[in-house]
Amino acid sequence: MQIWLSGRIPSKKNSKRIVTANGRPRLLSSKEYLAWERGALLEIRDTWEDKVIIKCKSITYDFMFPCKRKRDLSNAVEGVNDTFVRAGVLKDDNWQITGDIILTGQLANNKDDAGVLVTFRGVEYE
Repeated sequence: MQIWLSGRIPSKKNSKRIVTANGRPRLLSSKEYLAWERGALLEIRDTWEDKVIIKCKSITYDFMFPCKRKRDLSNAVEGVNDTFVRAGVLKDDNWQITGDIILTGQLANNKDDAGVLVTFRGVEYE
C-alpha cells in the first residue's frame, strides 16, 4: 500500500512559533507546517481507503527534496506520521504500530516533484 504526499515537508519540531493566549505563552506549529498539513490531509482523504492501520511490518518514506539544503529526515517523518494519525490512516505512530521505519532522501527533478512516497508493508487493519 502506497501514498504520495506532495510539497516540501516542513519540520514540525523545528518550526514552532510562540503566541500569547489569555496572557500565557503557547507554542504552536508554524503557519508553513499547518498549511502543508492541511494540503496533506486533503490528499490523504482523496486517495486513502477508509481503513485504519493497527500494525505494520515496516513503513518506508522516500523523500524527494526540492533543493540541496540539508534536512533532518527524522524531523520530516515526524510531521508525516502525525498527519497520518490525524487523518485516521495510522491508529498511532508508536513503534508497536509502525514497525520498522526506513528513511531515504534524494533531490527531486524540480520543485514541483517534491514530496514523500510512503510505502506500508505487512499491514493489519482495524
